[in-house]
Amino acid sequence: MGMNEDLFEISKSLSHIKETGMYDVEKYCCSLLHLTNQLEYFYCNLVPKGSGESASTYYRLHDRPKEHQMAYFNIGRGFPKELMDGHWCYVLKDLGYKALVIPSTSIKKDSKPCHPQFEMDIEIEYYGKRLKSRIQLSDIRSIDMQRLDLRKPFCPVFTDREVIKEFVENNLLK
Repeated sequence: MGMNEDLFEISKSLSHIKETGMYDVEKYCCSLLHLTNQLEYFYCNLVPKGSGESASTYYRLHDRPKEHQMAYFNIGRGFPKELMDGHWCYVLKDLGYKALVIPSTSIKKDSKPCHPQFEMDIEIEYYGKRLKSRIQLSDIRSIDMQRLDLRKPFCPVFTDREVIKEFVENNLLK
């Protein structure tokens, strides 16, 4: 299929969604635009001009998060019920050009209690304040370092690293 045919198929899909009323077309369009912007950034800014070598394009980071720190990643798009876009993530393991991360969510007054099988509250430092953050083991993933947002600082984690590793092991590997 060519570009015009692909755009026509997208248009048909949007019309179908709007007609059925099953989902908010504005949110769908926003997600589509966000994904398009991410792909444009990758192909137009990171891949060397004219090389066509997208599979071997890597970020050269001079400053990167360490294991047992929080860093802000664009974890990408998924189903609306999944964590997506920008999130603070606990860096479990540095895998070179990728990292194994556990996305986290903030804890608010009306937040549900922590689910012991896949959530753990950890203590972090954020701009000089000690706060709690909830890591979401159900959203663990390997993510490319190109998704790291360097505009945000890396945050120290005060919860003992061994306690977090034990939580991961007990809930994923046993």
